[in-house]
Amino acid sequence: MQSDGKYDNLIAFNKPLLGSLVVPGLSLGILLGALVIVSAWVLIFIYVRWANSSYDDQIARLTRK
Repeated sequence: MQSDGKYDNLIAFNKPLLGSLVVPGLSLGILLGALVIVSAWVLIFIYVRWANSSYDDQIARLTRK
């Protein structure tokens, strides 16, 4: 995922930015890390919905022929 590379670059080159607090007890680094994980789950959910609704039907039709 593209955002992982950008997150890694932030960790390597701008640690103070990721250590800055968004709200007390929550740093920007923790927030961005959680967003990377959540976005991965959302993309997986979208792909599974697509695969179950259209891709699997197309494969089934092709294998019946």
